[in-house]
Amino acid sequence: MAWEIKGWTSGGYVASREDGEMVFIYRRPDWGTGLSGLKTFFELRSRGVLVGRISSENSWRPKISAQWLGDTDRALNEVDLLEIAAALKL
Repeated sequence: MAWEIKGWTSGGYVASREDGEMVFIYRRPDWGTGLSGLKTFFELRSRGVLVGRISSENSWRPKISAQWLGDTDRALNEVDLLEIAAALKL
């Protein structure tokens, strides 16, 4: 299913799917996290629980990294994380 990134909502973005599933995407600062070489750093939350991180390196040819942190019993999975990362257009 396709994810649609909607506008800025309370300090972040909201991604929604056709079946009504929503993920909140928050931009986080790279300092203080041990990730100081990153250009962008996003946390994804579903129903208040951290389910993933998406980051991009700070270089002339950035490499995008997506890390799944959610449980297997969720309505979301790693494929959803990759679709959201693609929709963010880093």
